[in-house]
This record gives sequence, structure tokens and C-alpha cells, in this order.
Amino acid sequence: MTPNAIERALRHDRGVIAIALVVVTVLCWAPMVASGGDGAPPPCCLPRLGPVAAMWATMMVGMMLPAASPMVLTHAAVVRRRHGAAPFASSAALLAGYLSVWLGFSGLAALAQVGLHRAAHLYGPTLALGPLAGAAVLLAAGLFQLVPAKTVCLERCRSPVGYLFTSWRDGRSGALAIGIKHGAFCLGCCWLLMAVPFALGIMDLFWALSLTAFIVAEKVAPWPRAVAWTGGALSLAGAARLFVSALSK
Repeated sequence: MTPNAIERALRHDRGVIAIALVVVTVLCWAPMVASGGDGAPPPCCLPRLGPVAAMWATMMVGMMLPAASPMVLTHAAVVRRRHGAAPFASSAALLAGYLSVWLGFSGLAALAQVGLHRAAHLYGPTLALGPLAGAAVLLAAGLFQLVPAKTVCLERCRSPVGYLFTSWRDGRSGALAIGIKHGAFCLGCCWLLMAVPFALGIMDLFWALSLTAFIVAEKVAPWPRAVAWTGGALSLAGAARLFVSALSK
């Protein structure tokens, strides 16, 4: 492409950013898909903190980027309209702030996985907790879907325009702060959902994809309360099933 053609392409800010988000998401999912079919934990899932943290970081970015995309694209549009400048650096700062929250969660999840693995509490090729512990995780996740705190955080995550209207800050540092705050609300909304892999299998690709689809549905579907309560009901049903399975052994 000639310099003029590149310049014209970059004027389509949101299109360029959307493509970048899709590419990063695919790159994060690719190793999970590649390692998800042989039934054996890859080296990342051995009890070593560094590789496990990298695995969780990749998984969190892949799972949460689709949910964060409406906020990033809305922010890019606002920057373009307010300042008439390309929003790439500012939107990248917002995304960095958002993902920094989830990378922090990844570190905690990695510590939990390593500790549980070394204590021999994770079983099978998917590295799942035993039935009783898994039932407890699903019970907590299901009940949280029904409490007011979940609704409050979800409402802040679902409305990019309203959120930016009340939380706007100019500049890259302002965008970084917006991203961190938005990531904190998103973490408050989804942190127990992200504990579900411990119950169903950390390395289970089906449940990772299902959780990603559910989180996106919570944020974009027209009936968020119904989606959240449906997730809560399914989690409680899963908890009951695991509890019955534990009692039958």
C-alpha cells in the first residue's frame, strides 16, 4: 500500500481497532485450541508459577477482549469526535488499563492453581477440583449471579456511552484510568464466573468458550437480568449435580 492509501485506511479508526482486537483475540485462543484436543495437560499447566501465570494471562485476555470491545470502540469514537485526532494511542491506553486488572486476577488464579496442584487437589487431564469443592465453587458462582452487587457491576459494564459520560478523562493517562476503573467493575461482575474453570476443568476448552460467550451475552443481550439469572440457575444445577456425584462415591 502507498503512504496515502495507508493514511486513508487509518482514518477508519474503529474498523482498524476492531480488526486489531479480533487478531489479538484469535492469537490468544489459538494455543488453547491447539492444546485442547489431546487430553493431556501442556507444560504450562505443570505446577510452575511462571508458565501457569502466562497461561492464565493468555486465557483472560482471550476471554475478556470480546466483552471489552464495545467500550474500546466507543472510546475511540468519542476521542475522534472530541479532538479530531486518531484515537489509537488513547484507546490502547484504555485497553491496557482494562487488561491490567485482569492480568492481576490472572496472577492470583495462577497462584491458586499452583497451590492446588501441589496439594494434589486438581484431578484428570482438565485439572478440575473434586466434586465437593467443585460444587462449592459453582454454588458460590450461582448465588452471586442473583445478588444486587452483581447487578450494579453489570449495569456499569453494559453501557459504554453512559460510563464514558460520567467517567471521562482526557489524555492517555485519563484513558488508562478509565480502563482500570472499567476493568474493576468488570472484575466485580465476573470474578466468580472466572473461578468456574476450577470446578469444571481449567484446561477444558468447551467451558472456556462457553464462559466467554456467556460473559459477552451478559453485556450485549437486551435482557441482562434474565441472562444473569439463567447463568445462576445453571451454576446451581451444576453444583447440585456435583454434590450428588460426591455423595454417590
